Amino acid sequence: METSSFLLKQLPSWNCLSLPWPPRHVPISSPQFLAHKSHFLSVSTSQQSLTIRNSSSNGSTKHKTSTKKRRSLSSSSSSSTFIDITKPNTTLSSSDIHAPAPAKQAVREKQERRKSVLTLKENGDPLGRKDLGKSVVKWISQAMRAMASEFSSAEAQGEFTELRQRMGPGLTFVIQAQPYLNAVPMPLGLEAICLKACTHYPTLFDHFQRELREVLQDLMRKGLVQDWKKTESWKLLKELANSAQHRVIARKVTHPKPLQGVLGMNLEKAKAIQGRISEFTNQMSELLRIERDAELDHGQGQQELCDTICNLYAVRTSTGLGGMHLVLFRVEGNHRLPPTTLSPGDMVCVRICDSRGAGATSSLQGFVNNLGEDGCSISVALESRHGDPTFSKLSGKSVRIDRIHGLADAVTYERNCEALMLLQKNGLHKKNPSIAVVATLFGDKEDVAWLEENDLASWDEADFDERLGKPFDDSQQRAITLGLNKKRPLLIIQGPPAPTNAAVDNMVEKLSNIGLNIVRVGNPARISSAVASKSLGDIVNSKLATFRTEFERKKSDLRKDLSHCLKDDSLAAGIRQLLKQLGKTLKKKEKETVREVLSSAQVVLATNTGAADPLIRRLDAFDLVVIDEAGQAIEPSCWIPILQGKRCILAGDQCQLAPVILSRKALEGGLGVSLLERASILHEGVHATNLTTQYRMNDAISSWASKEMYSGLLKSSPTVASHLLVDSPFVKPTWITQCPLLLLDTRMPYGSLSVGCEEHLDPAGTGSFYNEGEADIVVQHVLSLIFSGVRPTAIAVQSPYVAQVQLLRERLDELPEADGVEVATIDSFQGREADAVIISMVRSNTLGAVGFLGDSRRTNVAITRARKHVAVVCDSSTICHNTFLARLLRHIRYSGRVKHAEPGSFGGSGFDMNPMLPSIS
Repeated sequence: METSSFLLKQLPSWNCLSLPWPPRHVPISSPQFLAHKSHFLSVSTSQQSLTIRNSSSNGSTKHKTSTKKRRSLSSSSSSSTFIDITKPNTTLSSSDIHAPAPAKQAVREKQERRKSVLTLKENGDPLGRKDLGKSVVKWISQAMRAMASEFSSAEAQGEFTELRQRMGPGLTFVIQAQPYLNAVPMPLGLEAICLKACTHYPTLFDHFQRELREVLQDLMRKGLVQDWKKTESWKLLKELANSAQHRVIARKVTHPKPLQGVLGMNLEKAKAIQGRISEFTNQMSELLRIERDAELDHGQGQQELCDTICNLYAVRTSTGLGGMHLVLFRVEGNHRLPPTTLSPGDMVCVRICDSRGAGATSSLQGFVNNLGEDGCSISVALESRHGDPTFSKLSGKSVRIDRIHGLADAVTYERNCEALMLLQKNGLHKKNPSIAVVATLFGDKEDVAWLEENDLASWDEADFDERLGKPFDDSQQRAITLGLNKKRPLLIIQGPPAPTNAAVDNMVEKLSNIGLNIVRVGNPARISSAVASKSLGDIVNSKLATFRTEFERKKSDLRKDLSHCLKDDSLAAGIRQLLKQLGKTLKKKEKETVREVLSSAQVVLATNTGAADPLIRRLDAFDLVVIDEAGQAIEPSCWIPILQGKRCILAGDQCQLAPVILSRKALEGGLGVSLLERASILHEGVHATNLTTQYRMNDAISSWASKEMYSGLLKSSPTVASHLLVDSPFVKPTWITQCPLLLLDTRMPYGSLSVGCEEHLDPAGTGSFYNEGEADIVVQHVLSLIFSGVRPTAIAVQSPYVAQVQLLRERLDELPEADGVEVATIDSFQGREADAVIISMVRSNTLGAVGFLGDSRRTNVAITRARKHVAVVCDSSTICHNTFLARLLRHIRYSGRVKHAEPGSFGGSGFDMNPMLPSIS
């Protein structure tokens, strides 16, 4: 299991180079067993360029109108007319524009307009004031005015060539518009609508072309241009409007290309497969929209998911990568940050609020740069245009930071939608490199058999490559040989958690040691010094070292010349032009070097969303795409990298936490079913293989997981089957250190609630629960372990509730002996491990309510984090009302120990026996 797992951690991708608009997310990881020097893409799931969904209207053709009339209509009609700048303006009569309609239809249309304020109907026409409201329209107009002004300014300064290279219709246009939108404060209380509208291409383009026309006409009135229609800015806009991509998006003509037969397959079969693809993409597009709306409207639940931090104050600011503002925030009074799942690279929204986190005003968007080592600070990189007084807006004010959930982030949402659009349009196209994967996943059993009969696919094992050296268990070797079969379009590797010491940086190092040319694209702050030489930034900087030295020399010489001729305006202007040209030369050289590095790489490491980066998309098709932790990714995100490769391997544990879906409707519709889960049961499981040996847990722990979650197939490696805490260096032999499973039960006789161990609802209004009695018992047990010789850094404390985690942190922070003990929610600790794990279940009530403790996957994650010892602290009279949890308690009774526990000081009336006594036979 250890050597065949693909551990790909997701990192926010950020370019340390002076490249325009770097991607928001980035990845890293790699397939260990594929020693063949083939070109493949390794991606990590979770988190995900801006894609423009081909949203459309009902297909009706609308009249074109003059600019003046268009403006008046935008404020009175919910389905605003899209201006066609490619044709002369025409004047229509009011009767042409306002056609009479029956009274019932008018009422129905009015109701639809009301609904659109909440759902922001995704059609191909621009949205007007009736859809968005006056404040949102004004917000968009201000941003597009700034963008139009920069267009005209760039043209006046002779820098329009570079801007032209960056601009394009659809997705590219929306990406370029985001900094201008982020620079304008959102209207108070309308942030959700603004975040939805800022990705609607027809609306943005409509506002931009009108603002650009006004800017250019104003310049002509001032005599700065002769004919505004002949400017480069307006010509570029006409090119965009005439492009096929613009027409497709603006009028939603998204019909799949006519099938000519696929891979020689019968045309009727191909049509059937295309029908399934269309049905799937249409359904997923709608579910993505529903989930995005739910994420944008998500409020209180964020506290329980550890996605919100309140009562922060801006301390200082600096300039970071790409010119972004790095703002350091601290908790008031230098207290520790509350429990949080936020990590570097997560998209966040920063808002001014009151001391309770309420009354949030307009927001700024950015990403987490890092979390302070002292646990009291967080640094956020905020998107802001040059000269924007970001720090002054936040200085001295109470601030809250909220995670922008995957789909709430415009880039993530649009890239997912774009992947579905490409799957529908090009999935069965002969030029699609992943056509065999598409046919396999959307074909029926007969289609898969046909592929094999015609030698287009093979499901057999390849010969084992002896160069891999290290011995593997049988299930690992089977996974390797199946993966090495170059005719197998799809492989699913399912299995229990691997040891986490195979971290991504170690994987990078191992791939480098076997001679593969790899590139790790990611945030430089998260790349360890041991493998920094493999990051894109370091490789490019190394290749450009000589060029940059010469660049700095020439730049210095020109600056000296400029200082000597400031009185000669014409000469000084010429030198400034040379300096500007020198800067352009450096940027051009950087871009060329980036393309060269990525093109020559045999392994490119990226997240699902990062794989949509144009830098990666411009590369030739990958021979293999490996997606690790595929069970935690929604299926649309997996299609982003899959469509760029010829074959695909999905690796993950279907029994760990599934993708987080906030909308119940989206969850019931199937958005929470990962591609790994769906594909593993297709065609009688021919695509899947299981890893059946685990290398982490004592067998007493893993035997429960095997029976409950893995159909009894999970075996323990002899190297870990019987290891205990007492086997660790300097650990004393006590009954605790020789016990792999322990239940510390707060249950009183006859099922009554223990005094002091009742659950309480968090008064802060987070909806979370805490239990002070259980917290005391956890602290007692932590001290028992430490006094037995267990290192604090080998101990992890988990709870499903954020309020309990906060309480436990406060209690343990008071004990110097416990320095190094990690306290975290179950969800945030997924993918980690510790020698000893203590779990506080919290719930204790007379109703037997357990909340989301009943989620079998979450409980599986909690228990399987431990290597040698698990202690569960709970009220069994409450927990046993859930049949799944009742079986867990029964397993502990049979395979471990049960002790009654009461809150109290260590060495006092806590446990009913001395924790330092030798093991009891």
